[in-house]
Amino acid sequence: MQPEFLQELHQQLIIESRNLKKTRTFYHKLIQQERKNKGSDMKVMVSKVKQQFDELRAKVEFLQSVKKYLQVLSVDQWGLALSLLPSLAACGAAPLELQHSEDPTLLHFLCEQRRGKGCPLVAATARGLIAYLYARNAHAEGFVQQFFYTYRYFCTPEELLQFLMDKFNSTLGANEDPSSDKAKVYQRTLDLLHFWIEDAQLVDFSSSSSLLQTLDAFLTAEVAPVDSRGAGLLATLQASPRMRRVCVPSCAFDASISSPEDEEKLSVNSCRRSSIEDAARKSFQWRVSRVVEPQTVQCKEKVFSIAAALPRPCYASLMSNSSLRSEERRPFSQSEHTPLHIAQQLTLLEQEIFHDCHPVHFLNSRAHGVTENSGNISRCASPASSPLEGSGLLVSDVSGPRGPLQRLLTHADCVTNWVSAELVTCDSVKAQTALLARFLAVGKYCYETRNFATAMQILSGLENVIVRQLPAWKQLSLKVCEALEELRAVQVFLKSDNLCLMEGEKDRRRPTLPDALILALHIQQLEIGAFTMTSGAYKWPKLRNIARVVSQIHAFQERLYPYPPDPELQAYLRGRLARFGRCDIPLLASDNHINFSQMPAARRIHDTLRRVKASFQ
Repeated sequence: MQPEFLQELHQQLIIESRNLKKTRTFYHKLIQQERKNKGSDMKVMVSKVKQQFDELRAKVEFLQSVKKYLQVLSVDQWGLALSLLPSLAACGAAPLELQHSEDPTLLHFLCEQRRGKGCPLVAATARGLIAYLYARNAHAEGFVQQFFYTYRYFCTPEELLQFLMDKFNSTLGANEDPSSDKAKVYQRTLDLLHFWIEDAQLVDFSSSSSLLQTLDAFLTAEVAPVDSRGAGLLATLQASPRMRRVCVPSCAFDASISSPEDEEKLSVNSCRRSSIEDAARKSFQWRVSRVVEPQTVQCKEKVFSIAAALPRPCYASLMSNSSLRSEERRPFSQSEHTPLHIAQQLTLLEQEIFHDCHPVHFLNSRAHGVTENSGNISRCASPASSPLEGSGLLVSDVSGPRGPLQRLLTHADCVTNWVSAELVTCDSVKAQTALLARFLAVGKYCYETRNFATAMQILSGLENVIVRQLPAWKQLSLKVCEALEELRAVQVFLKSDNLCLMEGEKDRRRPTLPDALILALHIQQLEIGAFTMTSGAYKWPKLRNIARVVSQIHAFQERLYPYPPDPELQAYLRGRLARFGRCDIPLLASDNHINFSQMPAARRIHDTLRRVKASFQ
């Protein structure tokens, strides 16, 4: 693989990406002009620019695919034959001497040459699995990535690092003959270190990790003096961790190649019914019908609000630093934001927390209290509770009772509780009905834009036992109620298959936020059963299936929602979540007579008493 060719490809990709960005910007300007000056000439121009944009986008995607493919080939050229792996696993830090041999107890393959499937790996010891990282097609087969997701089931990071350091030290000076097996081990070791640092810096090489100090000392004393790649690895290791957080749309990979129609729908200015209809045309096969975006019911008179009268607890982790404004005190049912705009900002809040998660945080989640019933705040396992069954699955656990996954699930619980609380604190059945329709519209838009996390949180809030008994449900039209059935169908779809969100080439390219609890439960199902055979060798197909499911997380994190953030609305939503995220729904509902159906005579008596009471105030 010639470096000049890779450099030329990289430069070409930069040029085409810039042209794509300019074309997208020009397209947006034409769209704005077309809205002001409607005419046939403008439509023709927009159509031509859109066609040019599609061609450039296809070209950029092709160049990106070629770049990734060449990177895989570059790594695989340093691979070893399978018959050399047993001696590689047995060798320590002494000068490497590789010999061809077979050891089924170390690496067990199931040859199916008659079916044209080669010899896939079936089982291996811990050292055998580490040695397979040096196999010729390990990276092309996806083994390298799958290994770094699952190695904690059979070895510690310290053991893995020691193996890699031993292989580097045993091949010093082998780079003089690039075609030798020693040179291949030498180069593959550096590739593996680079992949490990890039992929798991936040997990294994945090600033407080002793592993960071060990690797830093090794790169400084052993690698950098003899190889120029050592300086690059050191720079990557010592740099600030590459946080997988939400950035502005212009810096997202998706923002440069996303279709102009998608970005038009994502903008705040396009919060109109046409956007809902566009999203509906791209919806999934479980859809029943479209839901007309409900209009917010505005109260003409300033009425007493139970929500506004409740004491406001302070949660420093969720509250904005800015002082509470009168706008933030207003009940959610009286806010003027459209369901589309609310859905976008809730998506950004969810995305921010989701991008703090690493795939390995979803492993062994049952040991930290994540169960099917943990979606209820009052039933979540506390950090002090006793370990659950299966708590010893990982040799080295990277999560904990307050890890990123737990924060993601806590946020989901808060959103669910907030939805229920807003509904049971409405001041009238009319406002309650309008708010129900609004939440259904928000949930509908979320799942149509593949934000399944927020959609399922809203569904859980609406499915609360108290909320389901509200009289406002009887006031909703059948067309609006169909959105609830759609959300339930989505929930069944998500629970049906652990790889359901990876189906369809077009859908995989869209930004996606999975439901964290459902995904964690899918992984728990795969973790059931023994990981080892009677011989003590680890079942690689079982580990591979787990890796395939958790790898979705990185795939979803590569695609960002390019919604423009609204700091005011986000601060308002954070405030409402802090206020109602952990409140007692039955207690709130019991203080509001609107939540209970009344006979006509009882309602008249209650209204009379309320008017009399108001006359004395």
